[in-house]
Amino acid sequence: MLKTLLKELGRSLRAGTTASPSTAAVDPHAQRKEAFQTASPEQRQTLAASLAAELNAGAQDVAGWTLLGDWLLSLQQHAPAEAAYRQALKIKPLHGRAQEGLGLALLYTQQLEEAYLRLETASKLDPMNAEIWTHWGLVDLELGNLNRASEKFQRAIERDKSNPHAWHNLGLVAYKLGQVAASIDMLERAIDLKPDHGLAFSNLALALRRTERLDEALAAAVRATELKPNNTRVWVVLADVRINAGDYVLAEQAIRQAIAMDPRHVGAHVALGKLHAARAEYEPARQAYEEALRLVPGHADAEGGLAEVQLLLGEWSTAWDLHEARRRVDASPVRNVPFLEYQGEQLDQHRVLVHAEQGLGDIILFASCIPDLQARGANCVLEVRPRLKGLLARSFPHTQVVAHGANEDSLTWLSDLPPIDRHVPIGTLPRWFRRDAKAFPKHRGYLVPDTALVEAWRERLGPHGHPTIAVAWRGGLVMTAKQQRTIELGKLAEALAPTGARLVCIQYGEAEADLAQVKATTGIDILPGISGFADLDELAALTMACDGVITVCSTQAHLTGALGQRGLVLVPANPNWRYGAAGARSPWYPSLQLVRQSPGEHWDAAFQAAAQWVRDLPRSTVASEPS
Repeated sequence: MLKTLLKELGRSLRAGTTASPSTAAVDPHAQRKEAFQTASPEQRQTLAASLAAELNAGAQDVAGWTLLGDWLLSLQQHAPAEAAYRQALKIKPLHGRAQEGLGLALLYTQQLEEAYLRLETASKLDPMNAEIWTHWGLVDLELGNLNRASEKFQRAIERDKSNPHAWHNLGLVAYKLGQVAASIDMLERAIDLKPDHGLAFSNLALALRRTERLDEALAAAVRATELKPNNTRVWVVLADVRINAGDYVLAEQAIRQAIAMDPRHVGAHVALGKLHAARAEYEPARQAYEEALRLVPGHADAEGGLAEVQLLLGEWSTAWDLHEARRRVDASPVRNVPFLEYQGEQLDQHRVLVHAEQGLGDIILFASCIPDLQARGANCVLEVRPRLKGLLARSFPHTQVVAHGANEDSLTWLSDLPPIDRHVPIGTLPRWFRRDAKAFPKHRGYLVPDTALVEAWRERLGPHGHPTIAVAWRGGLVMTAKQQRTIELGKLAEALAPTGARLVCIQYGEAEADLAQVKATTGIDILPGISGFADLDELAALTMACDGVITVCSTQAHLTGALGQRGLVLVPANPNWRYGAAGARSPWYPSLQLVRQSPGEHWDAAFQAAAQWVRDLPRSTVASEPS
């Protein structure tokens, strides 16, 4: 029926018989509209009931039925609003506002296909109406058609550059596409146009968090709750940001507020799961995620959260299947490539593209499965980040290693590869090769450093009468518990001082200011070693040139373990799944020892354990007495 209507509309538009709806000279409902605008919520219900009674008495009033739909929509009575708009369209099928309103009502009740067609009709009836294009874009957003949604929001802005909702939604699409800087610009534009735009503040908080601007993100999230105190989602976003900030008490208050407002809000239960996991309360976390999945089966964030709990607890056989939910989250790290996917089968020299996802540490971790894939008969092509290419090419000589930046969205590089038979995201490999504890190999290192670089670093360091220990003290991002994974370098240096160990910097990112501060406050010199953003081949060489490594949970921990170098990892009380919930050893890296922070305590006990670990190290050629 609706498609027939669209065809008729197309014919009338070509014939020039249909124009944008005109406004009547006298609006018969003007007084009602004014009264509704100033009425309380209870009075609005009364006004809507009065108008409905009048219309149900038999009035053929298309404007009245449309107005009733608008009122019911504003009262969040979506099904009655849908019925009102349909009554209006019975009277006048090509009524633009009724088509738009019906499209919105259908969007809110997730009847997306018809919503799309209704808004398409409305756009043809009133093509210069920015709001219609904005609402039509929202349907594409719900359908996951991000590029088409972006086009519609841009069309809305072309028609009305001062439309805050179009700017807000365009910013939301940019965020989902991983274009975070552009997203911030657009969301701030929306707020400039509409300073009380609560949802824009809430989404701005998420974008700011992604750029490590945690204080600004928190301020934006708080402002959103002030502007939209009855919106459950803004409280969930506030809770999420507070968890990242380590404000667990205030995060719980926000979550309880959200659940009290809407006990069936899946995001609130996911946030509760995150909070329990951050507190290392694994069974309550499991229950929260399972409740979220009961409310919305297959919910990606809930499945991903439950996967992380199971991975923490070593429940490998079920965790990896749930881990596949990472493909369905916003800004998923997994890209779609145009090849058949590997499903764990035996291969006969089929060429398999293993493509990168997530950070350097994860690529190193999951690369431990490359030999397993090759044992199944795969001829591997491994895509990695540029900083890893040299190291991994040497380590897997029978694998073609190609490199591309993490922010490269284009897949044009695929055309440079030989014919590909299968593909697999690197984070999916453990699903096929690490399904129980026995499947983790007892390796002595699967990454191979450049021996010439190692010797060059040994010569540069020179002999020393005590162990030479490489140290890294910062790890992660705001969204991955950066605060919990960062230690005070000065206190670690003081704890290690009695051992006589020579400390060498291997910190990712800028480190000079930290080294200067330690020198100024403790008098301890830490050799500059490597900092900044060096190639990992160089970092691997320095790692192997030392007697051992002390590091927080970071890429350096993965690199140390994958090289088979002796390492001590300082694990926070709320560990990431990669380090397990308990134990002093890692199933991934036999050469690493894990020292865990006690819940509610500082790192002092862990630092003393690190000092004892240094005392117990065997001496190497680096640690020989000076001649």
